[in-house]
Amino acid sequence: MRHSYPKLAPLTLAFALALGTPALTAAQAGDAYANRSVSFSIAAQPLGQALNELARQAGLQLLFAPALVAGKNAPAVSGNLTPRDAAQRLLSGSGLQAVPEGGAIVVKPSSTDAQTLAPVTVSGVLQTATGPLDGYVATVSATATKTDTPLIETPQSISIVGAQEIEVIKAQDLNEALGYVAGVGRKSGQTRLSDELLVRGFEVSAYTGSMYRDGSKYSVNVYNGQQEPYGLERVELLKGASSVLYGASGPGGIVNTVTKRPTTETLRELNLEYGSFDRKQMSGDFGGALTDDGVWSYRATFLARDSKTATDYIDDDRRFLAGGLSWRPSARTSLTLLADYQKDETAENLGLPAKGTVYSTRYGRIPLSRYTGTPGYDSYEAERYTAGWLFEHAFNDTVTLRNNVRYYDFRSTFPETLTYNLGSDERTSTTRYALDRSDDSQAVVADTSLQFKLGEGMFKHTAIVGVDYTRMKHQTARDQRRAQPLDYFDPDYSFPVGDVYRTQGKSTDRNRRLGFYAQDQLKIADRLVVLLGGRYDEVVYNSHDNVGVSQPVDDEKSRAFTGRGGLVYLFDNGLAPFLSYSESFEPESGTDRTGGRYKPVTGEQYEAGLRYQPPGSDFMLSAAVYQLKRKNVSVSDPVDPSYNIQVGEVRSRGVELEARGRIGRNTNVIAAYAYTDARTTKASPLAPEEEGKRVGQVPYHQFSLWTDYSFGDFGLAGLKVGAGLRFVDTTHFLYGTGKVPAYTLYDAMVSYSTGPWRFALNASNLTDKRYVAVCQSACFYGEPRRIIGSVSYRW
Repeated sequence: MRHSYPKLAPLTLAFALALGTPALTAAQAGDAYANRSVSFSIAAQPLGQALNELARQAGLQLLFAPALVAGKNAPAVSGNLTPRDAAQRLLSGSGLQAVPEGGAIVVKPSSTDAQTLAPVTVSGVLQTATGPLDGYVATVSATATKTDTPLIETPQSISIVGAQEIEVIKAQDLNEALGYVAGVGRKSGQTRLSDELLVRGFEVSAYTGSMYRDGSKYSVNVYNGQQEPYGLERVELLKGASSVLYGASGPGGIVNTVTKRPTTETLRELNLEYGSFDRKQMSGDFGGALTDDGVWSYRATFLARDSKTATDYIDDDRRFLAGGLSWRPSARTSLTLLADYQKDETAENLGLPAKGTVYSTRYGRIPLSRYTGTPGYDSYEAERYTAGWLFEHAFNDTVTLRNNVRYYDFRSTFPETLTYNLGSDERTSTTRYALDRSDDSQAVVADTSLQFKLGEGMFKHTAIVGVDYTRMKHQTARDQRRAQPLDYFDPDYSFPVGDVYRTQGKSTDRNRRLGFYAQDQLKIADRLVVLLGGRYDEVVYNSHDNVGVSQPVDDEKSRAFTGRGGLVYLFDNGLAPFLSYSESFEPESGTDRTGGRYKPVTGEQYEAGLRYQPPGSDFMLSAAVYQLKRKNVSVSDPVDPSYNIQVGEVRSRGVELEARGRIGRNTNVIAAYAYTDARTTKASPLAPEEEGKRVGQVPYHQFSLWTDYSFGDFGLAGLKVGAGLRFVDTTHFLYGTGKVPAYTLYDAMVSYSTGPWRFALNASNLTDKRYVAVCQSACFYGEPRRIIGSVSYRW
């Protein structure tokens, strides 16, 4: 990807060229701009966004400097118009004009004495690593490198889903947001308590330390709730071992979500939704410049939802509020303050027996809506507060300082009734008890780095050195109560839970993590990219049980060094093959039978891939093959099974294919396929039969396809329809020997935009297929058909 900006920088490019269409000459651009009629439907919105939409619908390149349109709004424009007439309406009263120049349309001041803009040559879509995506293709990210790096120059697989895609598919959590990404599966069923994924056969969750927000750790415990997708600009998944820049994490990868941030363009949006299970939701997003010069800007986002769910007695209520304030006194300095608050009221779905879900009983299968808790007792009421800042200062063109700090506070009350197994009568549980539970988590995370841009001509370096520090605390209290057995087919909820008869524990865990990292991205002759990085971590762990149920742990230290290396070669035709090696580590608490400390669990990944972005297109293809291992896994000690030894190993091999972007002016496509072979390669000598067995919950094959089409060529530019399918192959139970059958789900949407209004109808699991999603110690039905109607007003 090449950028040339003579006499004008920075620029924003909006284009909607058909895939493979050659660049227009100046004469062709002028004729298409002034004489060809197009059916336009452009909502009232910030001027920059409206110009992008005009370019997309007209199929023209349109260039403008962001400073020209900052803080300006455009009216709604619709009807059969020439692009010039539509542009004149959008630019009315703005002091700007749009004229053909050099094969593109250039926006410039309309005054006769304004500086003439030189011709501009741009190839690719100019984006920032944290800004919004126009469409489904991200071209720049900082998640993989902590620098603004084109994806095509990144030697590791990364998938990015933007806010526009989240809106179109109406994703309700991170699992659904990543539902059309290769190699991503559900770790658990219909949970609303946590974000848990399976990526390349391994868990990615707060439990493995893999959940981040704006590059900082965003959860302490796996039950710290789900992130609200409406508050996100992007969801970025870095696949495979990724400890070099982030520290302790599992080998599956890192999920880094990007907060919606202040903008100098005026943004005003209100949404109303109503859907299945009496789902009622209101949300809004507001932003803009607070001063005429754009030095101060803000963002405010809110959501309120009251909803039932497919499971009896489980609600899905949420209150969410997020705000941001940015100060940019110069092009070299910025400070952004971010804070958010979220309150959830729901309850846990703890699953059902395999016999009664995957397999039938003499009474048939247990209803999907069956609730196994105790109404009036079970609940999950959680509140989360976070606050922090993102600071950046460029001392000169060579050195840039970044400092990011976040404080995180989470508190919940979480009483639940645990119901397990099925008796010989094939209708009654064999194990059932209640658990009083509360959880509190706090964390402070700080990351400071220096970036250096060095070299000219043949050799160019982008290097960073940094240090990050994390201090986390998690407190939990649990008391056990008796509960009556439950009839799965005719439950009687009139029995209250009994008195407390056993204290399971009241513990406090503290964790301090300090890491030092360094990385260099060397670009040779604008062709070869070489990436090398290393990191040293020290983790100090303390755990104290206030009632003496477990032994205390004092200042237990784990140390680890992780590295990464990669190569990318950039061809002129848009091809970019890459090779990489990367590592991860997870601290392991405890001692073996000899009193020796456990070593960290480690991960290592070898990956080869190919990306292809045709020049001048909004489309990207990617393919990768990999081998990923998790080593030092604890298994039973054959000498004394009450202890563990670290000889276990799990290996995952696979192939992933993805295609996403725009084809022509009106069609968007997202396609993904993954083949994953995850199995135990080393087990305890006490269980040699485990070696070679497939890892539970991981399918061999996954395939997904989404496409949507805008009817602009038929005079209905505001109408869009979309459809998708998701196939998941057979999986094994996580525990036991059963199998979960394969399933295919269908999704659909239709939307219509006119002026400032957008009306949409979304359906997931359109055919209302009844299926089991995963089986662990219990089995979980997948979500039934869900229909959501929405109305949005943007002005």
